[in-house]
Amino acid sequence: MFSAQRVFKFNQSISRDGMLKQLAASLQADGLVKPTFTDGVLGRERVYPTGIFMETHSIAIPHTEFEHVHRTGFAIAINQCGVAFHRTDEPDEVVVPDIVIMMAIDPNCEKVAIIQSLFALLSEQDRVHHIAKLAPEEIAKVFKDAIVTR
Repeated sequence: MFSAQRVFKFNQSISRDGMLKQLAASLQADGLVKPTFTDGVLGRERVYPTGIFMETHSIAIPHTEFEHVHRTGFAIAINQCGVAFHRTDEPDEVVVPDIVIMMAIDPNCEKVAIIQSLFALLSEQDRVHHIAKLAPEEIAKVFKDAIVTR
């Protein structure tokens, strides 16, 4: 579900859609999602933004419907270049998430359990900043060890 090959550190200017396309392409390259996944994520992001303000920091959890997914998997962006996402709760406002976690969730996984475990892992600013400094292999392991899918 988590792979170092799907952990990206963005430190050069890129658009939000460019970031999302790169994350989605990594999931498609590993056979986890259908060719329709990218358009599904981009379309959903426009209607239901995924930036989450957490008082001291922000994250984003872009995703789309099951029908675009073969198998559950995740792609992670360490957002060092300041890409903004519109907020889930206040769509007219933007946040700059430290970490972006793209979810491809198949119907056999429990979406609520995944989101709860993501929030537990990423609720503290210090932990998020620590994760962002790790190597891709270490980041993938941190998420693999923390995220519950059932």
